[in-house]
Amino acid sequence: MQTVIALNNPARNLSEIYSIPIGPACLLYAPFQRLSAVVNPSAQQEIRNCLLYGTPPSPVVAPVLTGLCTPPDPLPQPRSGDLSDPYFLGLLPTRGCNMACRYCDFLSGDVQVMSIDTVRRSVDAYLDLLCQQRKRTGAVHFFGGEPFHAPQPVQFAVEYTRLQAATAGISIHFEATTNGNYDPRLARWIADNLDTVVLSLDGPAAAQDLHRPLRGGRPSFPRVTASADIFSAGDCELVLRTCVSQRNVDALPEIADWFARRFHPAGVCFEPLSLSESAHRNGLLPPDPLAYARQFHAAARRLEKDGIPAVLSTADLSRPRVTPCPVGNDALIVSPEGEINACYLLEKEWQAHGLDMTLGQVSPHGFLLDPSAVARVRRFSVYDRPLCTDCFCRFSCAGGCHVHHDTHRPAGQYDDQCIRTRLVTAALLLEELGQGELCALWLADDHQLAQTAWQVSDRLLDPETSQ
Repeated sequence: MQTVIALNNPARNLSEIYSIPIGPACLLYAPFQRLSAVVNPSAQQEIRNCLLYGTPPSPVVAPVLTGLCTPPDPLPQPRSGDLSDPYFLGLLPTRGCNMACRYCDFLSGDVQVMSIDTVRRSVDAYLDLLCQQRKRTGAVHFFGGEPFHAPQPVQFAVEYTRLQAATAGISIHFEATTNGNYDPRLARWIADNLDTVVLSLDGPAAAQDLHRPLRGGRPSFPRVTASADIFSAGDCELVLRTCVSQRNVDALPEIADWFARRFHPAGVCFEPLSLSESAHRNGLLPPDPLAYARQFHAAARRLEKDGIPAVLSTADLSRPRVTPCPVGNDALIVSPEGEINACYLLEKEWQAHGLDMTLGQVSPHGFLLDPSAVARVRRFSVYDRPLCTDCFCRFSCAGGCHVHHDTHRPAGQYDDQCIRTRLVTAALLLEELGQGELCALWLADDHQLAQTAWQVSDRLLDPETSQ
């Protein structure tokens, strides 16, 4: 094997240089130098000695050393100061839902619906913030439950925001996360008026109806795919989100092929199932981490043929980050009751984990935000997550969900979510380097995958990786 197999775009923070075992090779990854490379163990040791002791490099490893010793990009930091640049305005028209997904603990039946006054006050306060900062763009996201279980607040919000924003010279991006279970007329309105639709669809009929039935166990597949067809043919950007359990993980390549041929989405998110009371009650379990990594990779390669990105939210290499979601990014998510929170999950879920995501409330005078609450939520970052300290995914995963993922265990005590993230991220880096053959051989070997998954510290200059 050559000493240096591949080198990717060299662009010196020696603490953020990682080495990941990939079978007989080592994947070097320095995110803040924008460098990744595949080397053999002797080259890795030479590079380590050069960095630690200043020994001169051989000509073969010199290009890697040059990249590693150039000034790095700054480490990302949590937000600070006044809340003046919100990530987006999130509106939850209702916590209710018109489906009975077997892994979901959101509410159904008669629940509160956001009033038009709350919508208007929220939009006015958000646009005032943007105007104060002389922003020319903004974003409004709709969550639930199922947001279109209460369509009137959504439709009013879109029309009112569009009118008021145009008067202020602001362009607004509208996005909704939805289940697609509604009349075709409403689906066409959504396609015509929203910019991005994130539609939950867990695969062909067998998988969709197993995971996401209607109330009474009736199949949801016909109506949801009818909505997907409308979105696909419309002007909106369609993103499909598939919840992956042990029951559909092996079908991910076939699901990807069907998605690409029928719906031509802008992207596909394959998100592993999170354990919940409902999932446990219905016998649904998260996918085996090794199986998930293999099938995600196969599905991603299929989608790539049509230029469609496959996404795992905890394996985002597009930019370094300290938090994986709206929490800590100053998103203002308004509940049906008019409370402003940093997270769209149910309050009982935060409280069960000893967390407080409240930021304030909407009033007739605008947003009433508690500065101490804003500061508290901003501290939810990867710098406060011991489990992530020595993981090469630290600034791409940022630890996963603040509510559902326990990251206060000691560094290196990885769980299944960590392993899925580590393996998928390593595969993405290998593919970026053009190392598809090496990636395939590594994914096919359980022992090699376990070696990668369970390395306690990935730091190149950590004593554990110097042997």
